[in-house]
Parts: sequence; C-alpha cells; structure tokens
Amino acid sequence: MWPRPPEVEVSDDPADPIRRRYRILRRLLAANSEMLELIAERESDLRHLDPSEPRLRQPILHLLESSLLLAENLNLLTDNRYLALYEAHAEIERAVRMALLSFPSPSNQPLLVRLEDASRATVREVGGKAGALGELRAVLPGSVPAGFVITTAAYRLFLRERNLGDAIRKLLRDLSLQTNREQLAERTAAIRTLLGVSDVPRAIVDAISAGVSEVPTAVGTRWAVRSSAVGEDGGRWSFAGQFDSVLDVSQEGLVDAYKAVVASRWADRAVMYRLLAGFAEVDTPMAVLFLPMVEARSAGVMYTKDPRDPQSDRMLVNSAFGLADSLVQGRAAADTFLLSRSRPVEILEQRAGRRGSLSLTHPELERLVETGLRIERHFGSPQDIEWVLASDGELKIVQSRPLRLEDAHAHGGQMLETRSPILSGGMTIFAGRAVGPAHVETRPGPVGPVPDGCVLVVTQASPELGPVLPVIGGVIAEQGNVAGHAATLIREFGIPALFGVQDAASRISTGRVVSLDATRRAVYEGALWPGVAQQVETRIQRWRSGKRRSPLGELIVALNLTDPLSLSFRASKCKSVHDIVRFAHEKAVSAMFELGDAAAQRRRRTWRLDSPIPLNLTLMDLGGAVPEVRADKRSVDPRDVRSIPFQALWRGMADPRVTWAGRSQLSVSGFASVMTASMVDARASIRSLGDSNYLIVAPEYMNLNARLAYHFAMVDALLTDVPENNYVSFRFRGGGAGADRRELRGRFLAEVLLRSGFRVDQRGDLVTAWLRRFPTKESEEALATLGRVMACARQLDMLMDDERSVGRFVERFFQGDFGAFT
Repeated sequence: MWPRPPEVEVSDDPADPIRRRYRILRRLLAANSEMLELIAERESDLRHLDPSEPRLRQPILHLLESSLLLAENLNLLTDNRYLALYEAHAEIERAVRMALLSFPSPSNQPLLVRLEDASRATVREVGGKAGALGELRAVLPGSVPAGFVITTAAYRLFLRERNLGDAIRKLLRDLSLQTNREQLAERTAAIRTLLGVSDVPRAIVDAISAGVSEVPTAVGTRWAVRSSAVGEDGGRWSFAGQFDSVLDVSQEGLVDAYKAVVASRWADRAVMYRLLAGFAEVDTPMAVLFLPMVEARSAGVMYTKDPRDPQSDRMLVNSAFGLADSLVQGRAAADTFLLSRSRPVEILEQRAGRRGSLSLTHPELERLVETGLRIERHFGSPQDIEWVLASDGELKIVQSRPLRLEDAHAHGGQMLETRSPILSGGMTIFAGRAVGPAHVETRPGPVGPVPDGCVLVVTQASPELGPVLPVIGGVIAEQGNVAGHAATLIREFGIPALFGVQDAASRISTGRVVSLDATRRAVYEGALWPGVAQQVETRIQRWRSGKRRSPLGELIVALNLTDPLSLSFRASKCKSVHDIVRFAHEKAVSAMFELGDAAAQRRRRTWRLDSPIPLNLTLMDLGGAVPEVRADKRSVDPRDVRSIPFQALWRGMADPRVTWAGRSQLSVSGFASVMTASMVDARASIRSLGDSNYLIVAPEYMNLNARLAYHFAMVDALLTDVPENNYVSFRFRGGGAGADRRELRGRFLAEVLLRSGFRVDQRGDLVTAWLRRFPTKESEEALATLGRVMACARQLDMLMDDERSVGRFVERFFQGDFGAFT
C-alpha cells in the first residue's frame, strides 16, 4: 500500500485558498490511493471468501466509513458542491448492509437439511439440484425419494477447520482463461490432494450419520451421493457433468464418498467451466445430496419440450436399461422417443438404441409425459428431468433443471444452399450456422487446445467439451445423446451443433474450412456465409472481456462512472464505493484547477505546458516552481519548471528515442480486440492525447493525472534531501483492448518496474507501483524510467497477442529498442 505522502512545505496563510485546498487535496489523494488498494483487495476477497466471514465483513464496513470521509473531504474542497454524494453513499451503505444481512453467520447455518425441507428458497444452503428436488417432493411425494443434504455450511466448515481455504486461494490466485492446461491440471490436482489427505470434521461425520438415521430404508441399502453446488442446475448455467457423483455406496463409505464429491469441485473441467461462466470461486460452494439407490429397471432423461423445435407440441425421452449414468455421459446408446404432449399420448417417432426390446412401454411413456408436464407447470418453464423406473414399476424423479431452448424458426429465414453438402443428417442440438477451419478430435478425454472459431469434429460428444465451447464456432459429433450432458452444455453456450453425423471424423480433416448449418443438418465445403466467422470472433472476444460480479461486488468494486466527460458523471449516479472514489478524485483535481483558473487572472498560477508531446498538460504551481519571469505568460517550457521530480519524469517522457505521436502498428487481432472491448463497454469513450490533463508542481513535489486514450496514468512523487521522506508512486489502469490484452500489458509494466527497483502489485490491468525511502538520485532515475515506460506502453495492449510477447517487449525496453513499441 502506498505511504501517506508528507505535506509539501507551503504557506499556511489561511487567506490563500489554493494552498489551503491543496492540503485538503493531498489528504484526499492519499485517501484515494489507500481506498483503491483496499478495493482491489476486496475484489480478490469477494471471489474467495463467503460474506458471512468476519475477515471480509469488517474491511467492507471500513470501506464504507472511508468513502464517507472521502465525500466529506471533497465537499470541504468544493464548498459543499457535491452534497448529493452523501445521498448516494447512504443508498450504497443501505444496500451493502442488506446484502451482508442475507448471509447469516456460520454459527446459524445448519450442516444437515432433510430433502423435504429443501427448496429453491434455500438454494444457498442446499444447492441447485437439491433445492429443486426438495420442492418436487412436496408436489410429487410418491415420486421423489426421501433423502438429505449436507449443506454448503458444512463445506465451508470443512475448509475452515482443516485450514484449506488460504491454500486453495493461493493455488487458484492467478488461474485464468489464458492459463495453459498443464498448469491448470497441476494446480487442481494439488487441491484435490489437499482434500484427499484431510479428515472430514467430526461435526460433518455426525451430520451424515444423523441424515442416514432419518431416512427410512431397508438394511443394507446402498446410496447415491451427488453434487448439489450453488449455481448447479440453475437457469443459465447447469454445470452438467462437471462434478462427480458416487453411486452404489455402502453406509460405511458415505464419508469418503462425500469427500470425493467435494473434491470434484476442483476437477480440471469444473474449474475451467467456472472460469468460462464467469463465476467467482466463492459463488459455487458445494452441498452434497444423499439419496437411497433405486433398483432400476430402466432410466433416462426427459425433455418436456423438443429442444430441436420448441414451437412444436412434442416431448423427447431418452431411455436405457439399468441406470442412466452412461447415457447422460454420452457413452451408451439410448432408446429415443418423440412423444405428443397432449392426451392421448402418441408416439410420433421412436428409435431403438440397441437390438431387442425397447426399455419403455407405451403406458410407462404416458406416465412419464404426465409427470413431466406436472413438473413443468410447477416450475413454470420447460424442464430437463432425470428419472428412474424401479424394478417394482415405481417412477422416481431424481433431478430436474431448466431446459435451455433455442427457437429453430429464428434461423428459418436464412437462404438455402443450392450446392450439395459433404455431410448431412444427424440431430440438431442447437440451431445456427458456423464457418471455420475444422479441428478433428478422435481421442477420448479432455479436448484441446483448439483454434479460436474452429468447427470441432469429435467421434463422441461428452462433458469434456465444456472448457472449449466458448471459443469454438460449432460442433459436429458422430455419436452423442440429445439428452446428454454435452448437449446441455452446448445449449448453454449457444454453439450450433449436430450429433449423430456418421463418418464425420474420417471425412473431414483438421484445417479444412467447412460451413455448418445445424438448423438444416448439413455441412458444406468452404466458407459460404460472409459475416458468420466474424460474429463468432466477436462473441469470443466479448466472452473474454466479460466479468461477472456478485451483488456485493457490484456495490463495492464495480466502476460505473468511466467517462468524466459524460453527462452521467454525477454524484447521484454513484452506485458503488468505487464510483465514489472515482468521482471524488476526478472532481477534487478538477476543483483545484477551477480554483487555479480563477486565481490565474490575479496570480498567474496556471500555465499550459509548452511541449511537442501531445499531452495538453495544464500546470499548476504551488509556489516556487515557475520562474517569476514567466508570471505574465500563458505557457511555460518544461525545462523552466523548477521541480526536481517533474524534471526527472520529463527526462524520460521527452527521451528522443521514444515516441508519443501516431498510432502503433497494431495487429488485426489487436484491432478486433479494441473494437470488441468498445462494443462490450458502451460507456467507454475514446479520449485522445490532445485532451486536457493536469500537473501540480512544487520544487520538491509533483502530481500528474493523465488520461491517455483509453487508459489512465497517475504519478505522485516527493523528492527531498531526506531519503526517508522520498517516495514515487505510480498507477496505471485501462486500455482499449479486451481484458486479456490489457492484463498482458499490465504484466509488461510490472516486469519493467520490478527490474527498476519498484515494488509492484498487479491485479488484472491495474498496476500499482511504489518506491519508498530511496535517495534522490535513485528516485530520479525511477521517475525517468516511468516517463519512458508510459510512452512505450500507451498502445501496447494492441500489440501484445500472447504471453510470450510480455518477455519479448520487456527485453526490448531494457535494450533501448524503443522503436519496437511503435
């Protein structure tokens, strides 16, 4: 964290409003720096800590108090111009406290909940799967097995009592969508190992025993132990097939099965899925559902609407003899029934999964249709239902979740192709078109890495597709069930896909450009539809630029006020603590210059910095930095400014080897990233290098606040004869490209500044660096480095394409090859 800057020695004359307000500004700037650091820390905490934990609650309350003091200092500085900021703060504080109250303290959270007491209202305790099933037990009491849930409170107790939380946080700290697969696998395996060698706390063991005793079962009953994470089986994201279930478990094996299900929360695919969906680590705590095993004659999945044509009055049922596990994983051939939803139930189409008898009779199908429609009416939307038909003929429902649908007619207006397809047929999983190079995968197991925008061709569709779905254009599978986990994931991500396309992997080769029309179930040679590939690229960039936040994150961390020139940049529009900090800082600096403009007509204390560097800097002298001979001038030459830190910074900025003019020779992908980031954040506004920036100087002090195009840079420095009082502080954030490219530039800045003696904290595209208690000469060199690196980094986010470019540009910077940055 930055030190609180000591005061610059200026006059204490109370009649001098500039100097008096400068002192308030220094207090406000120091508080601003501290607040930004605290916000960055809370952003990390909110992704890993449950809001019920005191070590998160107390810092959040401290942020509320500090932001109120910031508002008070701003109003002191501006003669109460921004009283509306108090009202905005009061509303934010009310919302934050309400959000915190919704998370009861750990001591008030049960470890065990009977299934009949679970519902969607208790999803934070019992998870999505158990919440929905608990409701159905009241609607269909004879069709939902008795059971119990070991809650998310137990999960948090497990991590807390075994001191696993901080270790897991450290292993996950820098994982992102750009992390390579090997590193991801190493980290997640380390977490699972930590879980594996940790004993389940006695309180949880006792809760499992108590749960078993409350469920009426026969001696020797076996159990199904299933995941029920928060967010699982939700409306937008299902986590289908991402977590493990353990079936056919004896009573003695229930504790180990519980631990195995919890550990599966950190399976490679599950962690990548969370990253892709934008969930924070804390958003999906694991509850575990315990159900007595049903002796299954047949089992399967029922869609209460045909996902291939939701407008039709049809229902789809997949069924197989025995349990449905291999069916939903996409490994087993299933009987497929297309049924009418109205009575009398009519079998519109049926296909046997294997030779011999079908796994369901017509009366059993009628019962399924009736039960499915009752469940659909209860939840108010089409459902994806997992069912089991017991050996005694009883129908049992073991899972129900919302069914993601795409209107096939939305794609009906596209022109038909007159040429012949190279492949046709199969089943539409998600309608739409894709154009791109094919990528063929014939090996079982995890898929990837794959090229962005490719059409993925696989022999078997499985949940292992999940991690690559956001970056591909389409899917063609030789085998796969329309009611399997892979199909569910594909619909979630909205990827055009066909299953059941025979010989696809042998007739299409990797690299061959193909056009997939999943709506009409055809695959063509070449790129047929202009714009489709570009749409996919835009979707991928938008996906990578997006970031999900929790409700508390929106109130604390989110920054909504991004453009000070916008009419919406007002105190009443502050919706988060970060907004208050941003608004107070911007208006405080602006107020100083407004005061300076007024005073300039009497005292000539503001000047335009006369320089060929197109920064349009307005300079304010706090006393002694501008020669008296310039007092009657409107501009000042940088060389005439008598400020030790400014001269050091300017030496780097004006280095003839660096350039500030013109545009970088950005790559095509860099330009696309910039355009996509602009579309994603419609509030972002290009701010040219010619717009006004501010510089405050004194003989030993300087503060530069500059908005350079899309990003913001701040330099604050004090250099005296006493090294103990010296400091240089730097902050850099923003950019026009997507989040991944901005983070790469942040890593470049961090590496350069670390090698230059700074301490550095990088969090995404926010880079904070500081140098404390160094002698003046070393501090001046550090400022000169800052001047050069600001010039080199101004459009670097558009030049950096991958992680290798970080090291390459760092080396070029220290070699003095500054031409590489233009």
